[in-house]
Amino acid sequence: DFAATCDVIARFPHPTVDVVHPTADGTLAYRRVIRVDGVLALFCVTAGVDEVLTVACAEHTGPFDTDNALKTIERILCADLNLTPFYDFARSEPELWAVVEPIIGIRWLRTETVYEALMMTIIEQQIAWKAAQRAQRWLVEWGGHTLDHAGRAYFAFPTPEQIANATIDDLKPLKITFRRMGVMIDCSQQVVNGTLDLEALRDVPQADAYDALVSVKGIGHWTAAWPLQRMHGAQNTVGHNDVALQAATNRYFYGGEG
Repeated sequence: DFAATCDVIARFPHPTVDVVHPTADGTLAYRRVIRVDGVLALFCVTAGVDEVLTVACAEHTGPFDTDNALKTIERILCADLNLTPFYDFARSEPELWAVVEPIIGIRWLRTETVYEALMMTIIEQQIAWKAAQRAQRWLVEWGGHTLDHAGRAYFAFPTPEQIANATIDDLKPLKITFRRMGVMIDCSQQVVNGTLDLEALRDVPQADAYDALVSVKGIGHWTAAWPLQRMHGAQNTVGHNDVALQAATNRYFYGGEG
């Protein structure tokens, strides 16, 4: 359900790299800047008859391979996931079905890279979600990788080299703890010097990727779980000891608060 997916993204108070804007006919379009073949390209995705998606490049900084770009966009949108088995299971559990039925077809977007997933998650540690989004918005603006289209600026995620070369003072506007800034810088330095190959984790079994992440200094169980969701789209890993998830379960399954 592309329209419902866009509606969810449009509700984010501080959009970063995944952006939704209305088109001339009032429908919502998804826009995202990606790196493909070493260039930046801004893509606009809209839905037509029978949920057939149209992908158009609005702006770019150089030539690129169209097939590579389309594969990346398809992966980000989780268009390759078949959630029918999960929906069929949910129908057999009345309490679960009451929660799932209204959100059938909504996709949780993947990040473009595993690196992006990890950096986003580190920012979100022990912080209100809206505050985390403000910090993430600041980070992409600080990175400065932008394409302008129709009077708006669209951002790509900063490179590992940028954060690896940053100082704590540089990152203070994130308004997160110095320790978390240090973890972001340290992980980025490991990516740059080749001792941490995050992108390889996309191609290994989920359990192995989880073990690899928690072996990194500063990455605990919660911080390892959410990048897996952002890498794979929607799988069987949830945030370890996640208070917000506990509250959501209490609210949507049992009608309680807290």
